[in-house]
Amino acid sequence: MNQPNEQKKVHHPALWVISNYIAMGIPFSMVIWVSGTMFKDLGHSDSEITVPIAAIGIMWSLKPFWAGFLDIFKTKKFFVLSTEFIIGVLFVLMGLALNLDGYFGAIIAIMWFVAFMSATQDICSDGIYISSLDKSRQAAYIGVQGMAWNLGRVIAVSAIVWVAGYLQSTSCMSPKSAWMYALFGSGALMAVFGVYHMAMLPTGSVPEGKQGQTARQVVDDFLTSAADFCNKRSLWGMLAFVFFYRSSEGLLLLEAPLFMQGCVEDGALQLALEDKGIIDGTVSTLVSIAGGLLGGAFISKFTLKRTLFVLALCVNVPNLCYVYLSQAVSPENPLSFDTVAFVVSMEKFWYGFGFVGNMLYMMQQIAPGKFKMTHYAFATAFMNLVLVPTQMVSGPLADMMGFKEFFWMVIFAAAPSLVAAWFAPFPQKEGLGEDHFVDDDDQLGDAERKSQKAAREATIFALLATALFLFADVLFLGWMAKTESGAMLAFFLALIVVTTAVKLVLAGKAVGAGRAAVALTEGLPGDASNKPYLSNAKGAVWGGGIMLVVSVLLAGYAGKTAVSTDWGCAFSDQAAECLQPEKKAPKQCEQKTISREQSVLKGFFSGEETEPRKPCDAP
Repeated sequence: MNQPNEQKKVHHPALWVISNYIAMGIPFSMVIWVSGTMFKDLGHSDSEITVPIAAIGIMWSLKPFWAGFLDIFKTKKFFVLSTEFIIGVLFVLMGLALNLDGYFGAIIAIMWFVAFMSATQDICSDGIYISSLDKSRQAAYIGVQGMAWNLGRVIAVSAIVWVAGYLQSTSCMSPKSAWMYALFGSGALMAVFGVYHMAMLPTGSVPEGKQGQTARQVVDDFLTSAADFCNKRSLWGMLAFVFFYRSSEGLLLLEAPLFMQGCVEDGALQLALEDKGIIDGTVSTLVSIAGGLLGGAFISKFTLKRTLFVLALCVNVPNLCYVYLSQAVSPENPLSFDTVAFVVSMEKFWYGFGFVGNMLYMMQQIAPGKFKMTHYAFATAFMNLVLVPTQMVSGPLADMMGFKEFFWMVIFAAAPSLVAAWFAPFPQKEGLGEDHFVDDDDQLGDAERKSQKAAREATIFALLATALFLFADVLFLGWMAKTESGAMLAFFLALIVVTTAVKLVLAGKAVGAGRAAVALTEGLPGDASNKPYLSNAKGAVWGGGIMLVVSVLLAGYAGKTAVSTDWGCAFSDQAAECLQPEKKAPKQCEQKTISREQSVLKGFFSGEETEPRKPCDAP
């Protein structure tokens, strides 16, 4: 059990906040970005890469489901140290797995464990930050916290990728050997952070009112906070904004770095690993931070409500930068390092500028209330869910369409983001302080309470159906599309049948309860101001109806797959060829990528002008 809250010596925040958030940024970046770079360097297609990596990303959306249990067993410091050491070991295992014939599947499996450990590390690191610093110091170090996390991203996406590329180009190591040593280095780095934090990291106290809780009490608190979340005014409109604001971003997060690395004969940029590390890790991160700071100042001056649509434009319109790159590059016209760095940095700057609107909206409109931290976690989890399906399909779409058409499609995929920003509701008034929120329980009469309860019940059914689709079915579909085993295909089809039946029940209840709530609410006297939960009731009807349609379509897809599959072949020794007939052997570019010219930017980062480097097979 945890120790009671007590006054303990806490080292100066600068001695542990920076290192703690660097250590948080590394594993997330390794799983989401560096692994894709590694697999691409080893010759795997974008389709092979994006589907499993996007699926792993769902682990960070599941954090609220186990966060409350951690305080029951050990201190926050214990979990931070444990996860850092375990993640270090897992990175080493990933490096060793490269020597296996089936290294791809083995590394993907290990990364699921890395993601779980990283999510747990995030929970407890944030808990230490909140419980060890007073509000003034929390505010003072919030910017340092964010920049430190981004520094962790730089270390992973830039430094570790650079090491892998450097070992290949100078020591003439094979790609597998170079990546093995790079992964060993990342594992050692996590162990160094663990050792340092043993001495410097505060213990982290249990929040007031949480000491001595049982598992049952944790579950009850979670359910209470979830029910209160469903009471929020204009909930469906707010969730629509949170979900769709990043609709086009998900198509870029994994695919844009792969585009920079792909073969020029396939319409990609074919950057060397060192060059890609500098652009994707260092330059992109620095300009994103600058954009975020200026975006925050812009909102502070003009208010979030007045700037939200402009911020959505800033997030999406600069994606035209990738349209330009994909149209301009060709085998006869490979683009220079400086050109790529400048164009990509423009997109990253404006993305950073506009993205702050999403985070502030969740903080100011969704989170306020007595369960502020939990409701913010719910909102961020829902926000990340749109990234799973969009990242999954990004690779297959890019392989099928080609980069020129794919990036035009990304531009059109921004439409839901712009619509959601234009119609985003603002139930909480701006400028009244972080503790101000509309407390409906203190304002509603008996009739309004009945309306609230009916709308909440319908909303719960609709959200459960939606979550089942986004959390479970999307993963099953992704795994099913890549399976090479008849038994696994049958297993995933059976799971989809079960979840579809459950969704039909939940969605049907949402529609029925939502219609009843609409009728009850519309029968109340007065105008719309006396019917604050009418939009929630209507949203539940729409949400349930959409899930009914999705369930029917999903059932049809499962049935078609079951009928069209050659099950005799699927259970034979030729199952892989039968189920994945279009799968190709790992591909290498026709020419090894080398630096083509001197570069001002590369000279800035390396301290000297760069010269073309001879490939390893040159005399």
